[in-house]
Amino acid sequence: MDIKKISADFQFIGSRIARFSIETNSLNMKKSKVTVNLDVDYNIIEISEKNEKYVGIINYIVDIKAASQKSTLFKICLNIEGVFAGNSNKINKEQFRNMLELNGVATLSHLSRSYILATTSMSGINPPVKLPMINIHKLKEAKNKEKAEV
Repeated sequence: MDIKKISADFQFIGSRIARFSIETNSLNMKKSKVTVNLDVDYNIIEISEKNEKYVGIINYIVDIKAASQKSTLFKICLNIEGVFAGNSNKINKEQFRNMLELNGVATLSHLSRSYILATTSMSGINPPVKLPMINIHKLKEAKNKEKAEV
């Protein structure tokens, strides 16, 4: 099938790692329970319209902290930005914003999962960190609820 006939009105243009840090501490060889805290968030940086296209930039943030008893094992902070485009002749600005929050966040979430898996594997964290898939709808609802409370 000709790709021009089936291309989506919302497209991923590209991404970049805006910030990444990883801190690891020496391990105590005693076996103890490890607690991992994971926090994710996103922010829409910009939405503009140029040449019959919407262009949106979204920032996806992942913070991970792992501890054993009172010792921090590692901390990871990942901040990834993605650029997306939408056909303004087929979708309106509100639809584009919604697609940016749902499809854009889902795309960056998956990129983050693979980036963190690869970097923790190369950093000697064993087993490497495998982020769970997240429910983007629930994240969006929680974010909207948080905004409404402020």
